Amino acid sequence: MEFGFRWIAAIFIWVPAKMRMRPPVAMAACIALLHAGPMLAAPAETPKPIELGLVRTIKVPGAPARFTLKDRLAHYRVPGISVAVIENCRIVDARGFGITGVNGLPVGPDTLFQAGSISKTVTAVGALKLVDQGKLGLDTDVRVQLHNWNASNGARPSESPVTLRGLLGHTAGTGVAGMNGYSPGAPLPNLEQILNGLPPANTDAIRIEAAPGTKWKYSGGGYVVAQALMVGKSKQTFPQLMKRLVLDPAGMTNSSFQQPMDSARMAHAAAGVGPDGAPQPGNWLIYPEMAAAGLWTTPGDLAVFAVALARAVRGEDFSLLSREAASQMMTRGPGNWGLGVDLGKPDQPRQFSHTGHTTGYQSMLIMYPDTCQGAAVMTNADEGAWLVQEVMRSIAQAYAWPGQKPRAVQRAIPLTEDVSRRFVGKYRLKDFPSERFTISRKPDGGLYWARDGHIGRDLLPATDTRLFSPDSEMSLSVASASAQATTLQLSFGGGNNVAERIE
Repeated sequence: MEFGFRWIAAIFIWVPAKMRMRPPVAMAACIALLHAGPMLAAPAETPKPIELGLVRTIKVPGAPARFTLKDRLAHYRVPGISVAVIENCRIVDARGFGITGVNGLPVGPDTLFQAGSISKTVTAVGALKLVDQGKLGLDTDVRVQLHNWNASNGARPSESPVTLRGLLGHTAGTGVAGMNGYSPGAPLPNLEQILNGLPPANTDAIRIEAAPGTKWKYSGGGYVVAQALMVGKSKQTFPQLMKRLVLDPAGMTNSSFQQPMDSARMAHAAAGVGPDGAPQPGNWLIYPEMAAAGLWTTPGDLAVFAVALARAVRGEDFSLLSREAASQMMTRGPGNWGLGVDLGKPDQPRQFSHTGHTTGYQSMLIMYPDTCQGAAVMTNADEGAWLVQEVMRSIAQAYAWPGQKPRAVQRAIPLTEDVSRRFVGKYRLKDFPSERFTISRKPDGGLYWARDGHIGRDLLPATDTRLFSPDSEMSLSVASASAQATTLQLSFGGGNNVAERIE
């Protein structure tokens, strides 16, 4: 199944740590299965058992074909997950599984999670509503409206306009891909400090790094610029503005852009788990870059939002977004992106989607507007992306989503001592020497791959000189053959890296 997302590959095509949006937890003896929460209408039937049909990314003949969600929560060391399923423009399933964190409380449909970059999709709708109201222009140069943003850092300003359309579609040429977050209690920067990289901001200044309109480049920084523009025009705080423009009209009653969130909401929030599987200190980080990463929400609220947006795209209901704004949002641009949404490949069924990642959380929202099917899945684990993908695949199969494709099949050969000796060791990436990983033996005799400070993945031998992960599209091949591999070629389905043995 293809979801129109490049995120799974991108997670493992390493980039420097500062470019990413950034904690074993005992699993509950029994996984809590709760069915309630926000509904557009009462379910017509018992929810389909999506929690019983999870499959790995790669099909391995002779290996178990299906897994339970309980098993996969333990496999990926994810404390909790929450799911909302949309069928025929109605939420037909909204359940929580697992626990909210070290307190061991069960995840329910009203448990709050950080949405990460899914915030951008909601922000884009708010920005387009301001365009509808005549307060912003999609193609006006925003630099003439933001006098507190040093866009060019003293360099010759670009002659091409930096537009809201470009900011929302990642074609404005702005830098700063992701946000680092701030520990609870730490000083928080204001918008001007974030824009210009001034203390206590912990990200670089947001500058125009490429000619606007010439290429697609993912930029959370561009959404900070949009946030400043929206706040400046509305004379409201961003949380107030988004509540008025989007959250209330869509019926997102459990959602807020408030950063840090209020104490009442904290009682309903899942605590994040970091990349090494340990609890996130302070439970979560704070993101004053609200437009890019500040939304706290539930899968049910995201599903309500997705249905309202789909109805506008379908031309049925414009209470959330006008016909013209919905058309602009769904217009395919560079990188197969619309405004705030990934539109997938042009030869696939029409969809809009986004993933979200902050330290301790991984999420995904996808919607097929033509069939009005989709889902939102949220986890409180930094390494929850693979589980999110498996749950999405289970939902897609159970509800017969359009565009499903057979999974890739890879046969495994028996693991020999020679193969183990060839690969076991510590490696560093040639292009990013600070990024390192280890291939080690598991207690059961298998092989295990893990980046430093991260939970790892099982490896199986495809040949004597190539290993693969059945949980992803990752493979590792011997680039320079010897009794022990000195150089490995890493492939991830979306790119390649070279790793050198250091131990």
